Amino acid sequence: MEPVVLEKFDVEMDPAEVRRFLGSRGKGRPAPAERYDGIVNEGVEAAKRLIAPKGIYVYAAGRELPGSNVFARLDRMAFCVCTIGPALEAEATRLSGEGEMLKAVVLDAIGSVAAEAVAGYIDEKIAAEAAREGLKTSCRASPGYGDWDVREQASIFKLLPAERIGVRLSETFMMSPRKSVSFAMHVAKEPERLRSENSCENCGRKDCRYRLD
Repeated sequence: MEPVVLEKFDVEMDPAEVRRFLGSRGKGRPAPAERYDGIVNEGVEAAKRLIAPKGIYVYAAGRELPGSNVFARLDRMAFCVCTIGPALEAEATRLSGEGEMLKAVVLDAIGSVAAEAVAGYIDEKIAAEAAREGLKTSCRASPGYGDWDVREQASIFKLLPAERIGVRLSETFMMSPRKSVSFAMHVAKEPERLRSENSCENCGRKDCRYRLD
């Protein structure tokens, strides 16, 4: 099947989610200062002008992922790379260079939230396509989480022409632009719980800022 490219769609950047990412969530923590809230809100408005959401995904059998046997037993998978583009990252770098460190940190956090929102949008689109066939999808799994080795980013990039949405992979398996996400999902009547799902319930990290407990 040919890869599907998505672009020019809107994603939501919830200021509360940004504050959570910045570490201002949780019981017993002080509420952020009014000035801090203002910077978050201003950053979200700026991000709306800076981000350019794009994604590319393809359906393939797990065994078709080049050089990988992680999902070899699964007959139908969706593999995706998505991004918010380079402009927000460039603006955060500019702000940092001008000494506006707080604004730079906040904008960077907004970029992370936006990238996750882009992945969520495509996740929902794939799930909707599956539902029309009477199928379901698993949670997303991403290289570098759980026991899926980050080096297998290269496998996804061999399968998907991610350069069509402006995303490239470095020799150290990091994506550029940085605010990009790659993931896989199982599509089936009863999808398996992927051993590398990027979910709080399946993750043993205690220092993650996104933990809910």
